[in-house]
Amino acid sequence: MEEPQEQTEKVKVGAWYFGGWSFPADQNGNTFHISPSLVGSFSNREPVWGWREDKAGVMSDQINYAADSGLSFWGFCWYENTLVDDSKTMDNLNNALDLFLKAPNKSRLDFCLLSCFPVSPVNWEKVCDRTVPYFKESNYLKVDGKPVMVFFNTDEIIAGMNGIKKTREAIELYRKKARDIGAGEILIGARTAPRPLDATYQNKYVECGFDFLTTYNNADDGRTNSGANDYSKLLEGDVKSWTGISAHSSLPFVPVVGAGYDMRPWAMDHPAQPASDYWYNGVTPQKIAEHLRTGMQWVKANAKKVPGNLLFMYAWNENGEGAWLTPTKSEGNARLQAIKQVIQEESAK
Repeated sequence: MEEPQEQTEKVKVGAWYFGGWSFPADQNGNTFHISPSLVGSFSNREPVWGWREDKAGVMSDQINYAADSGLSFWGFCWYENTLVDDSKTMDNLNNALDLFLKAPNKSRLDFCLLSCFPVSPVNWEKVCDRTVPYFKESNYLKVDGKPVMVFFNTDEIIAGMNGIKKTREAIELYRKKARDIGAGEILIGARTAPRPLDATYQNKYVECGFDFLTTYNNADDGRTNSGANDYSKLLEGDVKSWTGISAHSSLPFVPVVGAGYDMRPWAMDHPAQPASDYWYNGVTPQKIAEHLRTGMQWVKANAKKVPGNLLFMYAWNENGEGAWLTPTKSEGNARLQAIKQVIQEESAK
């Protein structure tokens, strides 16, 4: 009878997965995300399998790398594209999830979804109907038997659904659809940001019916100036997120540990797109690992606040944004080896 309790006390470490690495390429092999500056000036970020995730065997290799390092799950960025321009092309953002579900070794990792594009009454039922079948997959991430679903653009959802009341009704419809297909009750997360000076900021998420809060990355919260910032400042931003959000909401909270942030290659190649004017230097495998240790210890210390003792890392493969755990041609799998040691050590305590 004690074994299940022992398992629930362990921190379950996962990572966000960005599926932007399989768009149709131009004559030079580039895509919007596999951009010239990333490939040229920032080639140190290239994964050992190359930039594309849709080459034969790449997804299986990624699953093995992640599982062997001690990661338990991926949170896939997922997109319902009805409300965006050129929706057919943008559907390529979901290719990675399809590849994952077809991989022969997919059972080595659990997975969940992070809905990333705007929604409104026009496409809300599409979001529901397209996502609830995933909840019945054998390796879908669950907490206390409840499938985990997260929404990235939470404030846009509230605006798009015409306010808190309508958002709550939409979420209740979502829950009903999940029950109707036999997925049971679901655990719905809202991405937010620390607002320690506004103790009521997260109240709207409670009123909407969300079950927990989390973030995607906390880079803005560590920034001290434009240009270069030391990685230690990003770590401070993470801790600010963990403490600031969890202390100012009655909702449970899942923390995120950042592995870096540097948007310069995409900013160089896409000047018309919004881009940050700052980045972080000094990221090393050991620093990432020690920060993960801090995050895991925070989860343990706040276990009553953290659903399922979950923790996200930002990110598995945001190589364009400057945050990755993927083994690279320049660094090998040093990052994964470093976090593996920490996960093993913290799990043994």
